[in-house]
Amino acid sequence: MSKTLTMSFLNEEGKRAAIRLNTVKEGVTELEVQSAMDIILARNVFVTKGGDLKTKDSAVIVSRENTELAVR
Repeated sequence: MSKTLTMSFLNEEGKRAAIRLNTVKEGVTELEVQSAMDIILARNVFVTKGGDLKTKDSAVIVSRENTELAVR
């Protein structure tokens, strides 16, 4: 099963910008994600077309399970 963490922020124009991580450790907590988002904002790590990221919007972990089929 693969998991993707999507952290959404609002930039200076008030538009949503998302950062997606394809490898998420098992058991990651809400506090850990919030702390990571706080660090991203505090260090001004990313810039978007709409300017710097200004506030946290949301975060979600999506789990996906793939089943391989034997097709010949």
